[in-house]
Amino acid sequence: MTGDNTSSDPLLHELPRWLYKGIDPSVHHYLPGQTNESFPELDGPNVINLGSYQRKRVSNVDVHPLGRAYFDIALRLMLSYQHEIAAKFFIACLHYAPYAVLAHGFIALCHSPNYNFKGMPYYASTSRHEDVNKPDLACVFPSQEVADRHSKAAVEKLEEIRRLHRQTKKKKGGGKKKGTGKPKSAPPSSSNDNVSNKNNDHAKEEATKPELVTEVETLILQAIRVLTCSAGVCPDLADETVGRPFAAEMRKVYNRYPSDPEVAYCFAESMMVLNAWQLYDYPSGKPVSPDVLETKTVLEQALELHPTHAGLCHMYVHLSEMSATPQMALKACEPLRKQFPHAGHLIHMPTHIDVQIGDYESCVRYNEAAIEADLFLMKAFPHTAERECFYFGYIVHDFHMAVYGAILGGFEKKAMEIAHQLNQIVNEKMFREYPDLASYLESYAALDIHAMVRFGRWKEILELAAPKDKRLMLFRAASLAYARGLAFAATGNIDAARREADRLDGYRQDEEATQRILHNNTVAQLLAVDSTMMRGEIAYHEGKHEEAFKLLRVAVQQQDDLNYDEPWGKMQPIRHALGGLLLEQGQIDEAKEVFRVDLRFHPKNPWALVGLIHCLKASGSCCSNGNTDEIVQLEEQLRTRQESELADFKVVVACECCTHPN
Repeated sequence: MTGDNTSSDPLLHELPRWLYKGIDPSVHHYLPGQTNESFPELDGPNVINLGSYQRKRVSNVDVHPLGRAYFDIALRLMLSYQHEIAAKFFIACLHYAPYAVLAHGFIALCHSPNYNFKGMPYYASTSRHEDVNKPDLACVFPSQEVADRHSKAAVEKLEEIRRLHRQTKKKKGGGKKKGTGKPKSAPPSSSNDNVSNKNNDHAKEEATKPELVTEVETLILQAIRVLTCSAGVCPDLADETVGRPFAAEMRKVYNRYPSDPEVAYCFAESMMVLNAWQLYDYPSGKPVSPDVLETKTVLEQALELHPTHAGLCHMYVHLSEMSATPQMALKACEPLRKQFPHAGHLIHMPTHIDVQIGDYESCVRYNEAAIEADLFLMKAFPHTAERECFYFGYIVHDFHMAVYGAILGGFEKKAMEIAHQLNQIVNEKMFREYPDLASYLESYAALDIHAMVRFGRWKEILELAAPKDKRLMLFRAASLAYARGLAFAATGNIDAARREADRLDGYRQDEEATQRILHNNTVAQLLAVDSTMMRGEIAYHEGKHEEAFKLLRVAVQQQDDLNYDEPWGKMQPIRHALGGLLLEQGQIDEAKEVFRVDLRFHPKNPWALVGLIHCLKASGSCCSNGNTDEIVQLEEQLRTRQESELADFKVVVACECCTHPN
């Protein structure tokens, strides 16, 4: 959709080249077939539905209906963490409302650190000096330079608006002679026409002059400028020099305007970014910083006033997931599930709580809904949601969480279906075309292998083809070696299992493994856990049970020591193998404790439930005094799990590496 450019008015800024104009359409455009003079659609089949939320008052936007429409959608996109698309809609807003200074500030915020991309990874990879003179849409997203120039434009426009109002005020007071209090007499030759013309000119100037920006917007913009004024800041010093000062400025704004939802959101997120994924000690659930308790108070008070605000609900889920009481976020989850149909990341977010409380069916179903929303997004905005774009990482995360939920819940068909669906998008062909993406996306290319391990599909694992380029597909190749080693061990081919273990260690020791990540952990860290577990499984099936248990206990500790992530980087809890094999060898007391601990990490999962029930029945301790309440309760939980519509795999042992009962 296009329209007359109101920037032709002399009082309005001509849009700088870096905002929109002069962009070669071959570099970036919004939708296929559109020219570089086009804006995102406001109607038609590709319109994104993110609900109807509006910020009540936005300076210098309400008089421009199209500017307001683009601002509203842009804000909804920003709150749903679709930052790259949001920035483009804010640009479209500025086309129609050039003095909508908050749009400049929010573009800067879209390009700034967030809860999922912050600290060293953000500051070390987002400053490119060549971006200084590039148009926004020609810069790789996000860009510190783009953030800097927009926050700078915002404060410059603030000053320009003030200057215009000072000039107008001065002109109004210019009709009196200083000291006399009497108006100047008109010269005899003056006509009423001259007075009328001056009044008309003044009326036109008043009509086109931008309004003074509200105090709350001014304070928000000044705070954002603190965060974004130092493009290229040393990554090691960034939190100290801009991150913490930004939070301090937002605290001041919040103390003055505590009921403003965007103020509360920006303040809460500013503190959470400083402590991202380390809000609580895990698994104790104890806050690690005073910031956490302050953030909790801010979010809870804001949610009392704005219970369906996308940004506040989103942050509250992240705040709660590592805590000792993740269920406290369930109320905030409901708007995220239902009110933002095309906000895939928001629909996905409640599943961070679902897995913490053992609702694996909801985890799968709502990630499927998120995937559907994100596939629409990929079609509607291919240049901001496709493989090379920042948001694509959120899309593959939905698949990852869905498979994880299916694995824990015992939903084999769903696990394999969703993993294969992802393999159609993330595969060796893609990485040959875009090799730079392998460092942070290739680790998602092995979900099907881990699902096959979970469900003990040893024959099918041994029939899987290896990647053609094993270094390019390092994590998939390593995961296949891991799976093959377990398959050989479980079927009694120990020599072949050892060869696969050696092959896995070769991949683990490759320098490339330290450069690849699966969200919060490196591939090298994940493969170290796999290696120890695999050696333990081999030892067990070789008859060296004590050596096996020693190795599996080490692997459990390695898994616990991984950086907190949701879902866990290691798809299958190693306690299931340890507990199941201990039980098999009659070491009931330790096995019971292993399963109890696992159920604290993964409530109600059928694998640990089955293991614990077998332990209790084998020990007889629960029955010696006639007290069978615990077994009854556990069996009821297991029955509920296995009656799920998605439960197509009958869980009878804690791990498929164990011997099935007759």
